[in-house]
Amino acid sequence: MIPICQSCGMPLKDQSVYGTDSDSSPNEDYCIYCYKEGCFIHNVTMDTFIDMCSQYGEQAGMTNDQMKEYCSKLFPTLKRWQ
Repeated sequence: MIPICQSCGMPLKDQSVYGTDSDSSPNEDYCIYCYKEGCFIHNVTMDTFIDMCSQYGEQAGMTNDQMKEYCSKLFPTLKRWQ
């Protein structure tokens, strides 16, 4: 099973999409779009982040409304949002 970003749910297929810790080492929990140099890139609430991510529905093969529904169910289970 491919691990997913514990912030946005993006598949972490290989190290090229891992975020980085403060020492620039790869972070296996978060992707490059969520986590850089030990900090979250977007300092927002989960609801705001769901709205932001729902705009990428087409890239995930669904409508933006479907993406929002998916994120609303997934995000509360992810490490960042618990």
